Amino acid sequence: MEPVEEGAAVELLLTIGADGLVRDAQILSIPRPELEALVKECIPLMRFEPAKRGDQPISARIRFRYPILPPLIQPTPQPEESEGASSASGSPSTISPASPIEDRKDEGAEPSTHTQGEQPAPEKVEEGGGFDEPTSLFRARATVDPPEPGAVTRITLRNEELTTVPGTFGEPLRVVASLPGVVRTPFGLGFFLVRGANFQNTGFFVDGFSVPILYHFGAGPAVISSRLVTRLRFYPGGYPVSLGRFSAGVVALETGMPEDLRSLRFEGEVDLLRASLLLIVPVDRGAVAVAFRRSYYDWLLPIIAPGLYIAYTDYQLRGEYRLDDHLSFSLFAFGSDDVLDQSGSLMGGRASEGSNTKVSYEFQRLIARIDWRLGPDSFIRLSGAFGRNRSVFGSRSIGQADQEFDLDAYELGIRLDVALTIEPWLRTKFGFDGAGNLFGINITAPAPSGLGEYPRPIFDPVLVRIQARAARALPAIYGEMTVGWDAWEFTPGLRIELLRWGTLTDIAPDPRLVVRYKVIPEFRIKGATGLFTQPPQAFQTISQGGNPGLPPQRAWQNSLGIEADLPLGIDVEVNGFYSHMFDIPRFFQRIAAGADGIPRREFFRADQEGRAWGLEVLVRRPIEEGFYGWISYTLSRSERRNPNGNYVPFAFDQTHVLNFALSYAVAGWRFGATFQLATGRPTLTPVDPVYDADANAYVPLFVDRGERLPTFHQLNVRVDRDFDFGFMRGSIYVDVLNAYNGQNSEGLIYQYDYARSVPIPSIPFVPTLGVRGIVE
Repeated sequence: MEPVEEGAAVELLLTIGADGLVRDAQILSIPRPELEALVKECIPLMRFEPAKRGDQPISARIRFRYPILPPLIQPTPQPEESEGASSASGSPSTISPASPIEDRKDEGAEPSTHTQGEQPAPEKVEEGGGFDEPTSLFRARATVDPPEPGAVTRITLRNEELTTVPGTFGEPLRVVASLPGVVRTPFGLGFFLVRGANFQNTGFFVDGFSVPILYHFGAGPAVISSRLVTRLRFYPGGYPVSLGRFSAGVVALETGMPEDLRSLRFEGEVDLLRASLLLIVPVDRGAVAVAFRRSYYDWLLPIIAPGLYIAYTDYQLRGEYRLDDHLSFSLFAFGSDDVLDQSGSLMGGRASEGSNTKVSYEFQRLIARIDWRLGPDSFIRLSGAFGRNRSVFGSRSIGQADQEFDLDAYELGIRLDVALTIEPWLRTKFGFDGAGNLFGINITAPAPSGLGEYPRPIFDPVLVRIQARAARALPAIYGEMTVGWDAWEFTPGLRIELLRWGTLTDIAPDPRLVVRYKVIPEFRIKGATGLFTQPPQAFQTISQGGNPGLPPQRAWQNSLGIEADLPLGIDVEVNGFYSHMFDIPRFFQRIAAGADGIPRREFFRADQEGRAWGLEVLVRRPIEEGFYGWISYTLSRSERRNPNGNYVPFAFDQTHVLNFALSYAVAGWRFGATFQLATGRPTLTPVDPVYDADANAYVPLFVDRGERLPTFHQLNVRVDRDFDFGFMRGSIYVDVLNAYNGQNSEGLIYQYDYARSVPIPSIPFVPTLGVRGIVE
């Protein structure tokens, strides 16, 4: 065999059992094909110190790097002749032990804190695991995925937990809807109601930068290929100071190449609703990926619902390059385009005949990042993002004037994140998080009544067109310090936002504190408190039709809970929370004196308050030996203060939400099911409708009589079957939404005179059959 080049290495993806033996191994990269037999011969002889949750060994998956040391370059004695470290041709070659090269965590475990290049010495391992004789092998340590010091609650999902949950159609981001703290949204829309807050109060982040949406229309998939999502982290509240500008929770995605990437890969997926393609090309020290997805709703829906048009497209281009063991670069460009055009389709045309509503949404992002690893849990990261968002809403109905809302925005972001481990008991994170927006708004709508004028009948309304441009700057600095003392851990943090838009310039300090106490290694108590700031929506701050001095929304979040590690790898987390929301903006439309004393129409005012409290329970078994599952329960109450000063239930308040998800893989099959039970949200009752001759319509008075929609219940099932034809591998799956066709209601539609009502049906029985194939 020819001598191996200096610096050559084999990279492996290993699944290590609770006994420290290698249960599964995939070769990710190898300098020469003829070395594959040698590597496969060595893998079964490896021993590892297993990952631990507390003191209990558990399974783990790690990436592992073997530097290969040819004798011609660096003579190294064999640990033992029995390892058989010689090639088929008889030329000896040494495979040197090394630690995991990357912090890719699975199954609740992470690799050791050794970094690449820090090679622990070989250690004699006594007989075990069914081997007949002692073998001198390697040692690497893996420990449980630790809690994030600056976040009181963080739920991390990976791999099968992201792509095989029933009812999600293989989409990682829809898994969030089944986690504690999240109440269900109508029709399973891609926005989340978290801990009693509104949709827009929970933020979506990709690689540290905010994006407007994560889902396509029509119960569609995520806007990023699931194969390029390496990790999803959900913070139902109390998220770390490195993130900001949202007053409730955060869903944060980390993107990257698939862990099992070994060579050129082509992947295609087709089901009844969409098709997608993914191409990944490995290059020296890196890889390039291209992904594309397109729905075909627009081909199928006209057959069953004439006049209804839904279509979506998304695309991604990603490149990664590792300069050395410590310095890496990445570039990620992605975008999405959604269109929904409805004309005479709702309720078979009975409720919308002659009307036309069109909604379109598109956005693009470019994210560049440089990572410099300094050591265990220490790094410097510089990243920047540039993007564009455009949303258009148009409405046309018989007897009413045409209306259109068009928002076009450009966004710029830059981040500098630094994490340092000063001592084992002292860690710090600090950085800069800057964002800027330049947006233009075009609105076409009927002219409102004059100042001080009593609204009069308008049979032929005059349309006005509002065109406005505005900018806002949102730089922020943050820092936190984690101090460990005996069984205690304290993490005080501070984020300072500079807010600049319209006529407002302000500084918003957000102090936060997270405390943990380890009663025993398997049982911990935790608590957190802190302030969170969110700027208003762009259209709310324009000078025409908005309020340029509108202040930000604030929230004071508090939580107290426990974490427990039980036998059989089961994690239990219980949290009680209280959030007080203030300066919530609301539509106002009254006359008020401006800063110059001149009366002006004020369309928005930030004077509403809200509060929410509840209990969250999560019992979870992360992926181990093909099985994973969780049960989550949320008991909550969310209220808003009305103009009379009384607290009333929030429009989407749901007292009880129960979810369970189970999935098991055996002999090439995977079977799974999810179930959701949620009490109905409040409804207002129309009383004493009066006929308005000017509007030619009945106008009722809506009152709160404590009525709610019926309890929602839904079962989803999924079956996957793997296949491997040699040249192609993959799976065939059946994913069924609402398997028993439960008759759920999402709201009420009233008769013209409000004498009767009928429920708006929720998503019915929706099966989909799909196939995913990989060629590499």
